[in-house]
Amino acid sequence: MNTTTSELIREIKAYGYVIIPGANPDFKKNLTLINQINKELNDKSNKSLHSDRALDSIVYNLQNKHEDFVHILNNKYVNEIAHHFLSDEFYQVMDADKPNYILSYYNARSSGKFLDLHIDTYIPAHGDFTWAMQAAYVLEDMNEENGCTVVVPGSHLSGKYTDRQLVKRVPIIAKAGDIVMWDSRLWHGTLDNISHKSRWVLIATFTRWWVKQNMDMTRSLPQHIYEKLNDSEKLLLGFCSIPPFDESGSIHTKKDYSSLKPRVADYY
Repeated sequence: MNTTTSELIREIKAYGYVIIPGANPDFKKNLTLINQINKELNDKSNKSLHSDRALDSIVYNLQNKHEDFVHILNNKYVNEIAHHFLSDEFYQVMDADKPNYILSYYNARSSGKFLDLHIDTYIPAHGDFTWAMQAAYVLEDMNEENGCTVVVPGSHLSGKYTDRQLVKRVPIIAKAGDIVMWDSRLWHGTLDNISHKSRWVLIATFTRWWVKQNMDMTRSLPQHIYEKLNDSEKLLLGFCSIPPFDESGSIHTKKDYSSLKPRVADYY
């Protein structure tokens, strides 16, 4: 791939999204792992998450399932794009070249039922400033037959909630191993999966450090996974921005790597 990160960033600024071909060479390994975990979860619950009507299947909190799901987020293109859009230049306790955005939500989804247009920033906004972005790691080819993502290019700049009557939606056609990134203000959804086959994708939602995470990642992370993460991965999961319990210990929510502790339990 000869595309530069600067070109990818320009595409996101103009259209709200970009496809990065072949950016995840480990997609086969990821797919094997997610199929294994999904089967274990289904067996444990004694029921299938699939139905004849829809093929939706979701595995939540991938960061808690296996350390490899955290490691793959350390991707050159993902890091540089998310750093550009989400890192806080006033996060002065760390060098400006070090990312300080965090992971807010992380799951795997096999598309099934139609998902209408929506935004994932909860409120719209004009201009270049966004506080959330998503990276979709495509594990199986994504097309109109198997319920691909659809977008409305440029809608991230509209400053409006979605118009669900809008017919013109652009399908995202991507290959296994591609990564799709978008500004979470972008109007997006999915088509119905009529292929009767799985269409697995890993979806990571990144936010600025001060946005509340969708899941309590720092409390719920298993210790055996925590021990396998490096400092930047621990920051990504929010361990450098845990709010102080009260003023007796600290009054700072922005911390550097020196604040990291040996065990998850030590933070609480």
